[in-house]
Amino acid sequence: MQLSRFGVSMEQELVDHLDALVRQRGYANRSEALRAMVRRELAQESTDGTPEPHDGREIAALLSLIYPYGFTLKRCPTDSFPSLEITANLQLHLRGNVCLKLLVVQGRSAEVRGWARELTAQKGVTANYQEVASQEIYEVLDRAIRG
Repeated sequence: MQLSRFGVSMEQELVDHLDALVRQRGYANRSEALRAMVRRELAQESTDGTPEPHDGREIAALLSLIYPYGFTLKRCPTDSFPSLEITANLQLHLRGNVCLKLLVVQGRSAEVRGWARELTAQKGVTANYQEVASQEIYEVLDRAIRG
């Protein structure tokens, strides 16, 4: 992959934080750190419910649900979301009577978000939804692997 060089201007305080991040996370240099940040940003998706211009793109998301032990989660069938695939499903008992369910799901953005909204709208459940990969990041990584 061909690299492009460009100048970046930022406050010295941000540069100091960037340098600390480079050291803490073991990046080879600032460029590697910035590339990682851009890839991570590309993987993120707005989850505020507003329509996105790329609703048909492929994504992967992590959904976490925290709820009391003994609570029955509402079933949210995937039939209405044909592209949705649940890749991983892990349930843990945390401290006391608290359970944590982690779901990794893949599919078209609009369907994944729609299904996640149904699942997270349950009373008594604290939920977090994060898109962790997208079609754009898949393409960037594929190009990086191919060189």
